[in-house]
Amino acid sequence: MKKFMWALIFGFMVCILMSAQILAGPLQKPISKNPEAQNLIDQAWALDHSDSSAEIYKRCIELMEQADKLDPNNHMILSDISRYYWNYGDKLPKQTKEQQKFLEGIYAKGLAAAEKSLALKETPAGHYWWAVNKAASLEFSSIFAQAAGFLPIKKHSDWVTDHDPNYYFGASGRLWSEILTRVPKVVVEMVRWDVNEAVQLINDAIKEEPRYLDNYVYKARFYYNYFGDKEEALKNLDYALKQDANTLMPSEVTANRVAQKDGRELWKKITGKEYPAK
Repeated sequence: MKKFMWALIFGFMVCILMSAQILAGPLQKPISKNPEAQNLIDQAWALDHSDSSAEIYKRCIELMEQADKLDPNNHMILSDISRYYWNYGDKLPKQTKEQQKFLEGIYAKGLAAAEKSLALKETPAGHYWWAVNKAASLEFSSIFAQAAGFLPIKKHSDWVTDHDPNYYFGASGRLWSEILTRVPKVVVEMVRWDVNEAVQLINDAIKEEPRYLDNYVYKARFYYNYFGDKEEALKNLDYALKQDANTLMPSEVTANRVAQKDGRELWKKITGKEYPAK
């Protein structure tokens, strides 16, 4: 009887660990029972993993929205549409009022897709991409609108942290480090935000998966822009740029290459010189 109980407990623990591995880490590709929809999903993901540009993400949106028409009410497709809207918007220029207004429309579509996904099923993806699109949509708003957005954004990001803290290699750490990078400090003071929470989140993300280089770039940008800590920023960039993106993390080669490209641009912005010169 004891052997049976121990076997049962062991089996239960294995199931928990396997579930955790499925949840944590890389993004999960949407699955559709419709072969045509799945083919469109596969095309979008292949394109997504080829490089990172506005043109690529715009095409990914088109493919995934076609998949949505073939397989409506698929929460995975909808959360991916939300992700691609943010990716697309984040690659577009935002200097003029017209450009900013266009971006707000893009992020509104991303929010709508996330809300539809969440109405079907609560998932880390649905909550996370809701939070990201919401935060992005407020970048050009008044400080009062930005302050009002903190609590709903935190509500959604907390759901992700509570249910899958390692979702997308610690994505909540990137979210909050970037929010604090982009909003005026007066907004942070207005809501009495604990900046150390963002510091902890991005550090936890790096600790959990040190091979995912984008976290170092986000941390560097956060420390340089929010704290004015040039030394810490360059230390993180230097580490990321010294790695071999082709072998470091086979499943995320493109992501790490893009992170290094962004890292070199940030290095030049901080130092005025090409990496590795200071």
